[in-house]
Order: sequence, then C-alpha cells, then structure tokens
Amino acid sequence: MASNTLHRVCGMMLIGLLLAASVRSGMFFDEDVYWIGAGFGVLLLLMTGADWHGAVQGRKNHGMEMLPESVPSDRELRVVLGCICGILLIYVIHGVGGPLSLEGTMKEIILWGSYGSFAIVAWRTCRTGPGLRIMHAGWHLLGAVLCGSALLAVYGLMELPYGIYHTADADISATGARLGGLLQYPNTFGAVMAAFLLERLFALPSVLRNRTGTLRAAAALLPLAPYTAALLLTESRGAWLAAALACAAGFAMERRALAPLLVAAAAPVASAALLYRQLADARLAPAVLPGLLWLAGLWAGGVLAGLLLCRWRHSGGPGRRNAAPWALGAAALLAAAAVAAILLQVQDRTLGGAATLSARRLMYSDAWQLARSSPWLGRGGETWRQSYLAIQSQPYVGAEVHNGYMDILLNTGVIGLLLVLILVIFMVTRLIVASSRFMPPVLVLIGHASVDFDWGFGLVWLLLLWLTVMGLAGRAPDEAPQHGSMATRLTRMFIRWKQLQAGHEGERAHSLLRRLRGMAILPLAVWTFLAAALGISELHERWAASESPGRQIPLLRSSLKWNPANADAAIKLSAWLPPSEQIPLLKRSLVHAPNHPGLSWKLAEGYSLRGESEEAAAWFKRGIELDRFNSVKQTRAVLKLASLAEWHRRAGDSARAVDSARAGWDTLKRYRFLAAALHELDPFRNDRGFHLSMLAARQANRFDNTMKWGEREHAARQP
Repeated sequence: MASNTLHRVCGMMLIGLLLAASVRSGMFFDEDVYWIGAGFGVLLLLMTGADWHGAVQGRKNHGMEMLPESVPSDRELRVVLGCICGILLIYVIHGVGGPLSLEGTMKEIILWGSYGSFAIVAWRTCRTGPGLRIMHAGWHLLGAVLCGSALLAVYGLMELPYGIYHTADADISATGARLGGLLQYPNTFGAVMAAFLLERLFALPSVLRNRTGTLRAAAALLPLAPYTAALLLTESRGAWLAAALACAAGFAMERRALAPLLVAAAAPVASAALLYRQLADARLAPAVLPGLLWLAGLWAGGVLAGLLLCRWRHSGGPGRRNAAPWALGAAALLAAAAVAAILLQVQDRTLGGAATLSARRLMYSDAWQLARSSPWLGRGGETWRQSYLAIQSQPYVGAEVHNGYMDILLNTGVIGLLLVLILVIFMVTRLIVASSRFMPPVLVLIGHASVDFDWGFGLVWLLLLWLTVMGLAGRAPDEAPQHGSMATRLTRMFIRWKQLQAGHEGERAHSLLRRLRGMAILPLAVWTFLAAALGISELHERWAASESPGRQIPLLRSSLKWNPANADAAIKLSAWLPPSEQIPLLKRSLVHAPNHPGLSWKLAEGYSLRGESEEAAAWFKRGIELDRFNSVKQTRAVLKLASLAEWHRRAGDSARAVDSARAGWDTLKRYRFLAAALHELDPFRNDRGFHLSMLAARQANRFDNTMKWGEREHAARQP
C-alpha cells in the first residue's frame, strides 16, 4: 500500500512539473529550464530517499528488499539512462575543459539531468496499475491544456502573449497568422499537436474493436477535431509531413486498422478542416460568439457523423453486406474533401518556400563546416548560438540551427550524436516490438526534429520519454495488473520463495545496491543545487530589468554571484559601471564565454571611453570578427576610432592619433570589401540588412586628414 501511495504521489508531482514546463514555453528559456530541472531533482531525491527507507524496513522485516512489479523492464531503463549519462559525461568534460560557453554547457547538463530524472521517476511510476493510469490521465490533461489554451487564445477568451504569430510574408504564412500556442513557436507546436493527435487516432482501434457504448466511442472521437484544427492552424509544412509519414508507418504496423480508423476519423478531421478554413479566412481573429457557435457546431457534427459512420459500418439487416463498403466510401470522400479544402487554402505556401529552403541550406552548410572543427566531442552547449555570427557565409537570421541532430553534433560531436541516435532508435524499435500505438507520435517528434529546433524545447524530449514509458508498459491503464488477482499472488509467492532461497547472497547484493544508491545521492544533490543556483541567478537578472538603476546594480551583482558565467547579467551590469570597473568585470566573464560577441564589443567600448586607442582598436576588431554582418557595429567601430583619432589629435599626441586613424581606416576597408563581395553573390540573402553605411564611408576623409597631419607633425620634429 505504501508503495502504491508513493507511486501515485510521484506521478502527480511529475505531471505537475510537466504542466509547469508546458505553461513556461515548453522549457525553452533558461530560467524555466533551471527551476523545472531543480523540481525534477527534488522529486528524484524524494523517491530515492523513500526507496532507501523502504529497503531498510524490508530488511528489518523480511531480511530482504521487496521487489516491485516491473512493467517496463529495468534493462530497458538502463539503456535509456546509459545514453543520457553518456551525453551528460560529454558535457561535464566540456565544463571542466573550457567550452565555448560555460553557461550553455551547464544549461545542457541541467536539461539532460532533467530527462534522466524524468525517465527514472516515470519508469517507477508505471510499475503499478494506479501509477500507469495516472500517467495516462496526465498525458490527456497536458494535451487538453496545450490545445485548449491555443484555441481559447484564437477566440480571444485567453490572453496568450506571442501565442499567435502575425506576418505579411506569404512564404511564411498563407493566411497571415499562425498558431504557436504556449510554446510560442508554430513549427514545434505543430509537431506536438501532431503527436497528441496520432496518439488518440491509434487508440481508436481498441475502443472500436471492443464494441463499446456510444458515450465511450464519442469520448474517443472527441479530441480528434481540436487536435487536428490546432495542427492545421500552425501552418507547419514540416509538422504536416512528419504527421503524414508517421501515420503511414502506423498503418503499416496495423494494416487491419486502416478501414475502421478511416471510417471513424474522417468526419472529425473534415470538421477540423472546415474550422481551419473559417479561422484562416478571419486571420485567427474571429468574432467571438459566431466563432464559438461555429466551433461547437463543427465539433459536435464531426463526432456525431463519425459515430453514424461507425454504426453504419457495423449495421445489421438485409443490407449488411453492402454497409461496410458504403461507409468506407463515404469516409474516403470526406477525407478527400478535407485534404482538398486544406490544400486550396495553402497551395501557394505549399508550392513556394524557396527562400526558407535556401536559408536552411546555407545554415546547414555553415553548421557542417563548424562541426568539422571539433568532430568527436563538439564544443559544448550553445555552440551554434555562440559561433554562427562569426562563421555565417551570408547575413541570414538564425540563432537556432533548425536541426536537432545537427545541434547535438555541434555540441557533443560524433560520439554524442551516436548516443542520441542509439536512444531514439531504441525507443522506436522497442515500441514496434511492443506493437504500441505510441510509436507514430514518437516518430513525429523524432522526424520533425530533423528539420527544426524542436529539441531546444525541453518539453519535447520529456514527451518522447513519456510516450516510450507508457508504450513499453504494454497495457492500457484498464488492463494493468490487478494486485488482488490469483496470478499476481502466485507470482509474488514465487518471487518471495526465490528471495528466501537466495539467502546470504541476496543480502550481500541488496547491501551493494544500497551503497550504490548512497553514492548516487551526492551527485544528484549537487546537480539539484546547481540547477537552483542558476535559477536564482536568472531570477535576479529578470528582477533587475524592472527596477530603478540604483536597485539594478546589487541585483545584477547577486545574479553574477550565483552564476559567474551569466554573460547577459555581466553585460547589463557593465552598462552601469565606470570603465575602471567595467573592463575587469567583462574580462572575467569573457573567460567563461570567449566567443561571446556582446562581451567583446562591450570591452571595446569600455577601452574607447578610457581613451586607450590601441586596446579599443584590438577589441573592436575582435568584436566585428565575432559579428561580421552587423552594419550598426561596423559603422559604430569606424566612428569610435575616428573620434579617438580626433581626440588624440587635439591633445597633440600625433603617434596615437595616427595609430587610431590607421586602425579605423583598416576597419573601414574591411567593411567596404565585405559589403562589395556579398552583393556580388548570386543568390544573395540579406535578412539582416547588411550594407555599407554612408556615415561610415564619410569617415575616410577624416582618417586621411589625421594621417596627413601626423606625417607633417612627424616631419616637423625631424632635425
């Protein structure tokens, strides 16, 4: 009974953390990663402590440890944890050896530690029937929160900042608006909605096969329309394609389910297509009351039509032989009409998108060149974010590499990528062996990650592990083993007899297991404290943004005390400090992020404020190298060096004036050459608006005049 209670409590806490992750933008931002990661650490510590206490009590009472029912086998858990621990070890090696970004590497350590903690707790929770039922209920609750909040935001019933992305670019949206939901990113939100849709779709055969009552069949059909509508409203071509391929894979695994699924799901999907057309024409801003009436009518109509088609297919009477083919034909016509309605709405966007593809091609080419510089272990967390401004071949916009596998390759190298591939292949193959309905949604999330940065959202990895655990449990909650059955009692008696037979050897094994648990508690506690410390640092930095200048300085100093590698906090604090304090602070931060373009630029400006032209010129050059296609920085560097040259000239320091002018002239010359070379490219992407500014070009005369004056001064001093 105590074990069941523990599993229920842990399952509910786990679901609470996942709901928090979904509400907090899917664990995309640093602060959410740290606090939710700390929550996972605390939960795992509680479960480990409870297990240790239970083991001690079991030894006192029975001389051995009670073995719980193992629904997913511990061998499968060891494979999952082995891959996760391998990736964690790579990031720890980077953290000790000096990565491109210590903060980014620590963030990845917290993320992968969260995935491992979730896997352990979810595995233990699914050992019992009540725990497994809680996990299934939590899955449906999370889907309802994600989908329901997005649709409520469309109808203006919920305030959801950045939940709807508006654009006038037809290559990005055919209708001018795309649904991003709580994740604030339409493409990833589309993949997540596709996963929830396919999980419900492939759960239908078991419901239909059992000839359940009308209410239960209606409840099974109820989620299909909102999930489909949310997926369509994202206008994510990648998510649509991934869903179609995963659906085809699911039908290939269950060929007999094709006809009943088509009959049951055609009407709800068709109603969702009609709802999509209505909302798309309104640019996701329908009139509230008529819109809600449309939603209710189409939703109810789709469910009722699906029930009627299912009943028609199984009807008796003299026309029984023809009922099934007619029902199947009607469902096929509905499905074809739905597909036609969708394609007519987005045909321009479906056939277009060359600009997006060219940007991805450039991005992947640059990322591959960067990966070749450190192929085996990568360069630590946030390698792309820290490097892309310096290595991009054209001025495209892309702080994310838009490919989860490429991002893993950049961060952890070939070894880390192999570990991730082993992990995802293991998930899929085990679910195929188990003939689980969870295989298609897992395929959607794995497949879509190859064309977008879904894995930048911690929630996506948690959903992958969640689906795998429920799928390997192998039973629906209602079919989970019952503790009072005779078979279960006989099994427990047999296990107890084997334990008694083991005797002294079993006692030694349990003692070793307890020691291993004790050894694992310390690194787990350290990891939890690290997550909490990083979270406090982010919290203080966020608080500082809304405070007065006098209050910002102590908050930012506190943020850096909790996390010295917080580069953003260092940059914000440096803006309020004099150059004598600013420069040492930025240099300390630069040790933890040597390629951070913001730190180098702030150092250059700090030296220019102190009038140290030589150091300022060197750091301006470094700052521009780390962000080449930034017209504002290029122009500002030229202006700053021109001002320094003028300042030294007025002070009568001809040597420094000439040095500053030469440095400025060299900067301007590189700026001109880069702008000219780029505009000769065909095709040429200029998403960042990079060009040679007239203000920078006009400084050439100032540099020439300063250098000529310096030559005259030098000649006048000669005997």
